[in-house]
Amino acid sequence: MDIIIQAAESKKAENIVVLDVQKQKAICDYLVIASGGSAPQLRAIIREIEAKVKEAGVVSRLFEGNISSGWVILDLGTIVVHVMSEEERAYYNLEKLWGQGAVFYHV
Repeated sequence: MDIIIQAAESKKAENIVVLDVQKQKAICDYLVIASGGSAPQLRAIIREIEAKVKEAGVVSRLFEGNISSGWVILDLGTIVVHVMSEEERAYYNLEKLWGQGAVFYHV
């Protein structure tokens, strides 16, 4: 988890939140949600996370979405990472949707 958070922070991701959704019978244990202010920043955040988890020996199982949509999902097995534009994040409000999950980390 720390690798993901540090990678996102290194590319100036904003409002990083980790939700523990284990008790909600989700398909993962944790959701990491982070925002970026522009398409190039979203790309940089995702690339950095992918590079750092790969260095740690974790292979992403799924990469869904595209930068131009403003929402990219990276499935790392027990952790699913959502990197979103501020607009998409406000619209979909994943924190409210998964609101019963305990906040594990928040910047």
